[in-house]
Amino acid sequence: TTLAGAASGLVALFLNLLIQERLTGEPTYKISAAMNGCLAGLAAITGCCAIVESWAAIIIGIISGILFLLVCYILEKVCIDDAVEAIPVHLGGGAWGVIATGLFASPRGLDNFFGEGNTHGGGLFYSDASLLGCQIIGLLFIIGWTACIMFPFFIFLNYLGIFRSDSLMEVVGLDVSYHGWSPASAVTKDFSREDVDSYLKRMGRHRVLEAHGDRGGREEDNEGVDRFE
Repeated sequence: TTLAGAASGLVALFLNLLIQERLTGEPTYKISAAMNGCLAGLAAITGCCAIVESWAAIIIGIISGILFLLVCYILEKVCIDDAVEAIPVHLGGGAWGVIATGLFASPRGLDNFFGEGNTHGGGLFYSDASLLGCQIIGLLFIIGWTACIMFPFFIFLNYLGIFRSDSLMEVVGLDVSYHGWSPASAVTKDFSREDVDSYLKRMGRHRVLEAHGDRGGREEDNEGVDRFE
């Protein structure tokens, strides 16, 4: 478990560093890539940690780190917002872990885990494809089961209008609209004070000072309050 998580975290960190340097010309160490890459590796190794060898755990982790960044890139291209990168970690890492079990499961590990009840000779790399076939069928069943259960639920939420946040709330940011963060600190290059002002008026709060009492905050925050007044 430790080997896979560490390998995945390191690969995600340094591969992202290389990609950012190629794209922007400036190397950037992104700690969130290392953290979530590590989680992706842990998700991948969870199902097979008891039946794979140490070298296989490292390979599983390396591929997990690559898949994590690949899924993040795909989500960005298709404009799917995943702020905490849960899909690359759990879907990407978890699905790869299911397949990896059918590839790297060792005969020794299976014998130790199942004892005399073991009917598989190992994974595909040990010349037995039957376990890989079982894993693929299991993965397809999980995807189908989840889709059948959750898709109608999401349609119902969308019909009620609560499937996603209001568009103005998304522009202002959920820290402001849901968690009460100071609107005076929210004005950035990504959206203007008019966006925040529109949100405050919609919520019936025309004065930032009265609603949030930020006069004791930082100087730049207080300047934002003056602008809203």
